[in-house]
Amino acid sequence: MNERVKTYYKNNFLYAGHRMVLPDTGEKFRNSCHNCKYYVNVIGQHETRKICLAGVKVYKSGAKRVPQSIEILELILLLGKQALYNMLEGNKEHQMACGSFEPVL
Repeated sequence: MNERVKTYYKNNFLYAGHRMVLPDTGEKFRNSCHNCKYYVNVIGQHETRKICLAGVKVYKSGAKRVPQSIEILELILLLGKQALYNMLEGNKEHQMACGSFEPVL
C-alpha cells in the first residue's frame, strides 16, 4: 500500500470506529483451552489424552459436574463409541478458547 492510503485509513475515525469487541468475546481472546473447565483428561487403557467436553449436553447443561479427569468407559456409555472417536479426532488444544469457555475454579 502506498503511504497516502495508509494515513487515510489511520486518520479516518469512521473506518476505525466500526470495530467493536463484545464483552463475552474478551474472555475468549484472553484465555486458551488449558484454562477451561471443560478441557479434561480422558484416561484410557494405554494412554491419557485431553479432550473438550463442551459438546457433551450433560456437562454443558450442568446436570453433572465436570471432573478433572474421566475414565474412557464412562464417556463411551455416555456418548457412544463413534461419537467419542469423532471428539478425539477433531480435538486439539487451541491458543484461543472456544465460545463455551468457562474458567477453572
